[in-house]
Amino acid sequence: MPGAGAAAPCGTAIIPIGIGQGAPAAPGSLNPLLGANFYNMQTGVLLYRPLIWPGADATADANRSLAANVQVLDNNTRYRVTLKPWRWSDGAKITADDVVFGWERIEKLGDIYPYAGQGGIPDRVRSVRAISPSQVDFVLKQPANPDWFELNGLSLIYALPRHAWGDPGRDEMWRRQTDPSLVQVVDGPFRLTDFRLDRYAAYAPNPLYGGHQASVARLVVTFLEGDNPLHAVQAGDADIAHVPYTLWQRMAVAPGLATTILPASYGFSAIMLNQHNPAVAFLQDARLRHALAQAIDQQTIIRLVYRGLASENHVPIPAGALARRSPTSRAGNPDLAYDPARAAASLNQAGWRLAPDGVRARDGKRLEFTMLTGAASDDAPELQVLQIVQGELRAVGVEMHLRRMTFDQLTATMGGAPDSWDAGVQAITMPPVPEGGGYLDTGGSSNLGGYSDARMDQLVHDSTATPGPDGLFAYQDYAAAQEPWIILPQGQFPVMLSARLHGVADFENPLGYWSPEYLWVDDGQCAAPRREPNR
Repeated sequence: MPGAGAAAPCGTAIIPIGIGQGAPAAPGSLNPLLGANFYNMQTGVLLYRPLIWPGADATADANRSLAANVQVLDNNTRYRVTLKPWRWSDGAKITADDVVFGWERIEKLGDIYPYAGQGGIPDRVRSVRAISPSQVDFVLKQPANPDWFELNGLSLIYALPRHAWGDPGRDEMWRRQTDPSLVQVVDGPFRLTDFRLDRYAAYAPNPLYGGHQASVARLVVTFLEGDNPLHAVQAGDADIAHVPYTLWQRMAVAPGLATTILPASYGFSAIMLNQHNPAVAFLQDARLRHALAQAIDQQTIIRLVYRGLASENHVPIPAGALARRSPTSRAGNPDLAYDPARAAASLNQAGWRLAPDGVRARDGKRLEFTMLTGAASDDAPELQVLQIVQGELRAVGVEMHLRRMTFDQLTATMGGAPDSWDAGVQAITMPPVPEGGGYLDTGGSSNLGGYSDARMDQLVHDSTATPGPDGLFAYQDYAAAQEPWIILPQGQFPVMLSARLHGVADFENPLGYWSPEYLWVDDGQCAAPRREPNR
């Protein structure tokens, strides 16, 4: 039976894509298996629900998951998933065979599957087998930390309608990523009614969705590329938009508008240092990387750029993920704190001496490198942060040059020839259990700087194989000591919204999974729905 919500869907909500994550941009895929970024994911999860839905607190949200429960068997090597009695939008029952079909699509995608490595998918899975119409077994090649596999792995697994999809292979799925005809039969809270590439996607409620029924009669996800989001809200062309940090503290809200602050995304900003490039081979020295981090005053960044709406962070774990942070990290490791005197001393010990021009040198080579940024405008927070970093590094004798490019160029450059870049900034959204698989292990798909360390590889593996949090704690403490990336503060998101829009707290999720079915509009004709808690 469909879940409870408003008596009848009512009104229209217009939401820019990327809310709570970043600036709006057009998605490149409607297929949930090819959602390589949060833009794709935010459009895909409206249509299809994963076995495990990571909630706002990075734990499993039972209300929004397709799985009714997961039973862990055979020394943490067998995970038996029981499905809820939900139906596809055409009335057919969702079965374990649909989960197997979804798994077979991942196997067909092969090396273009964008989430390879996260949660052990697909390489650490031996088999996926339906054992009844409502139960499917995932058998692993080796024991896994149940918390890690369920939240990071099963959150990537979708039932897909075998009876509607046919048997699309790798090339067909890639070619039809933005083809609405492929995604007409869905199990999510919405059905796609219109899709205009680079402009918007429009949705109507799926009346056969088994969870919380959508309260709005029409949802428009606008991509707003090249438009001013604030102007769109003021003009009534959108119901919510990010507010620039520079405007937040002095912002006067016009009648009919309201403001709130969304939590920071579940991740961090990182300066990725290229350890492949022989021209900057000095970045392989952990002492130097540590000195770079100690020279950066994160509190200045938080005050000047984020206007206080950010938290200091020095480890590759989201600042707000307190339950996932090691005791050392939670207490605040003094070795990671801002200390330019210690940074200068470390550089001296590493043989980098100040030259007359104020830039350090060793064996005739200057201590300088170029930082790439995809900051789109002069007032982009990332550019402001890097300008502060540039001055602070110069104060200890390190010359950092800034080179701006488009986000697409940044992605292509950092994923291209290893000797074509020195360093670059990336915003990383982590999986629910924020381990280093794919990020800091040797050869990881997102290990763009080529960092490689045998002990790190072992700790990453242990954090995924050993039940409990100790493995994750050991990994992050070693990452703090190695500092393969320089971690920067991640800002919260001040937003302006129309006063008619409600349910934002239940809609937003720092991991990027959003739930517009909890939104409702009060335009004088629509009644408030029964509220369910955001878990």
